[in-house]
Parts: sequence; C-alpha cells; structure tokens
Amino acid sequence: MPLQPILLAGGSGTVGRQAVHWFRQRQPDWPLLVGGRNLATAEDVAQAAGQARAVGLDLDQPGLGLDPALTPAAIIMLAPDQALHGLSLAQRLGIPYLNANTGVTELGPEVAQFMHHPGAHALVLSSHWASGAALALALDLARRFTRVAAIGVEVLLDEEDPAGPLAWEDMARVHSAAPAALAFRHGRRHWLSGADLQGSVTALDGRTLAATAFGSIDLLSLWATTAAPELRFDIAMGESSSRRRGAETAAEIAVKVTGERDGQTTTARSVLEFSQGQASLTALGLVLSLERALGLVGGRPLPAGLYMPEQLWAADWFLQELQREGAVLHHPVDGY
Repeated sequence: MPLQPILLAGGSGTVGRQAVHWFRQRQPDWPLLVGGRNLATAEDVAQAAGQARAVGLDLDQPGLGLDPALTPAAIIMLAPDQALHGLSLAQRLGIPYLNANTGVTELGPEVAQFMHHPGAHALVLSSHWASGAALALALDLARRFTRVAAIGVEVLLDEEDPAGPLAWEDMARVHSAAPAALAFRHGRRHWLSGADLQGSVTALDGRTLAATAFGSIDLLSLWATTAAPELRFDIAMGESSSRRRGAETAAEIAVKVTGERDGQTTTARSVLEFSQGQASLTALGLVLSLERALGLVGGRPLPAGLYMPEQLWAADWFLQELQREGAVLHHPVDGY
C-alpha cells in the first residue's frame, strides 16, 4: 500500500528546508509535500529532496488551500497557524498534527479546539526550544537527582548563525504579545518584567553574557515533569563558543540543575553543541518527534490525544539520536 505523504507547511522556509533534509535522510522512502506560499521556492526544495512534491498553501484559507485530492499522513506546521486551518484539516482527516510555531501565551485556541474534538487525532505541542533539545537535556540531567530544586536553561544564539536572529525575532514576537516572561519562583507561576527580565548566560568556554528571560513552553513541560519550584529560561545573543575557538558557528544550549543527590545538595551542568546550527537542530528535533508520532520508531502510532514532546520519547533516546547526527554533549560538572 502506498505511503501517504507528510505535509510540511512552511517546508520551504529556514527550518522547513532542514526538516525536509533530516526526514529524507532518516526516512528515504516516505513521500513529502513541501508546502509554501511561493510555489517556485517550494519546488526547489522538493526537487532537491527527491520523492517530494511542492504544493502552494494559503494559511488564511480553510484546508490551507490544499488540493482535496491530496491526503497527508501527518501535518508539521512550521508557519504560524493563526486561523488554525492546519489544525482543523488534521482533525478532519484524523492525522497527527505537530505545531512548532506557537508561543506559551498562544496555546489557548489550540487546546480549546482539541478539547472539542478530543478523539479526532494526535495533537503534539512541539514549540519547545529546538523542538525538544533543551527539554531533553534538562530532563536527562534532572533524573540524576532525587529532588530537583531549580532548573535554569541557558541558550546562546550566534549572530552569524542564519537562524540565530530569526529565533531572536521569534522571541520578540512572543514578548510583544505578552511583555512578561513566564518563570516559576518558590513553586508558583511568576511573570517577569522590567529589570527582572535581565539575566545571564554562561557559555561553554566560561564567558558570561547578558541575557533576557524567555517564557518558553519548555518551562511548562519541566514544571509538570520535575515539580522544580524554581524554573527560568534565558537567551543571549553573541559569539558561540565553537566559533570563538575557530570552529563552526554552533547552536549552544546549557542546563544547570540544583537539587538533592546522595543526601547532599549539589549542582550539575550539561551543555549541548550542534555545529550545523539552530535551524538544523530545531528541524532534527521536530523530525524525531514526528517519527515517534507516526510509530516509525518505538512502537505504534500515537493514538488520539494531546501531547507534549516528552510524552513521545525518553530524554536519553532523544539525546542519543542528536549525538548520532552530530551533536556533542559536554558531560555534567558537579559543583558548578
């Protein structure tokens, strides 16, 4: 039986191109629909990928303007689905829908629409930083503790990474809708604003850079899974440690966890570097979640339900897959 294609809405964009690349590399026989507003650009991406077809999409039209004769097996939404036409299409077809472009303050409409059709399909809220890379790094480190007291996620965006400024702009977009950034203090939700937004990021090479707090959806997952009373996510823009030592521009994510282990209070830190850049790391993380949703690895396809990425995979598996594709993990350092 022929495989139904995966629709990547926004597949000709910065992250979309990388998602097409990673999916084709990992799943060479599965057909793709590369969707975009500019059909010519989408055709270039589809032709380079092979076994892919370009389709013009209009996010403001019901059904995304997709030819009704085309029935995708899943939808990855890489562009803002402001009217939720992509989600509605996935519900109507009963197929998995992964949204990688929704801020923490924008989740309400998606969740409400799902709750009115809970048995229709699998909805994966996939807008975590680098599509789960930061989350997996934090969960893997947190599991080493018997009790977690605090988790800090620190991201260093390199200004020479083509996706670095784009990611910064996306953070600004989310903050423009809700100027305060979500954090957790003393076990309670806390909205940071003004001077409280100012933080710092410690790079792998030891530099300290001024940073800004970001209310990432990662914090919701970490709150639910670790119950850590102190959670914060900071982003800095600057030269990555990799580029500074004369290597490639790299995506750089650090996690610091404080808690109890072996009866003592201690702190540990892990850093992830990915020399192929922010967009490629984000795309790879999204493809890993898609593989789980479709049942291509780890068992059966996801049944209908509302999911966070950490419910699809184990953190150690996710990190192993990232390492297999070129990520480097710098092991935890106690007493940091």
